[in-house]
Amino acid sequence: MQRRMSVVAALILGMALAGSAVSVIHAQNEKKKTKPDRVAGTVEVLNKESKTIVVKATGGDTDKQVVYDDNTKFTKDNKPAKLEDVQNGVRIICLGTLNDKGQLMASRVDVRPLH
Repeated sequence: MQRRMSVVAALILGMALAGSAVSVIHAQNEKKKTKPDRVAGTVEVLNKESKTIVVKATGGDTDKQVVYDDNTKFTKDNKPAKLEDVQNGVRIICLGTLNDKGQLMASRVDVRPLH
C-alpha cells in the first residue's frame, strides 16, 4: 500500500514538473516571436524610388537591404525625424521583420550620431 502511494506521489510530482517546464518553454518561444529583426550599420545607398536602403552591417563586410514604406517611423536622438535625415555614410539601426527575399521590412529606422 505504501509503495502504491509512493508511485502515485512520484507520478504527480513528475506531471507537475513537466507542466512547469512546458510553461517555461512556451514563454521563451513567445518572447522570441515578439522580438523584431534588426539591421545596424552605415548607409551605403539610399534609393527613394524603390524605397530601399543598402546598409553596410556593423562588424561585417556584408551589405543588408532594408525596405521602408509610408508606415516606417524615422527617428533621430529619440525624436521624430524624416527620410531626409538618412544619408550616405550615416549610421542607422533598423527594426522590423525579414521578408521572403531576406530584406528587412523596416517598421522603424533610427538615425545615429556620427562619432
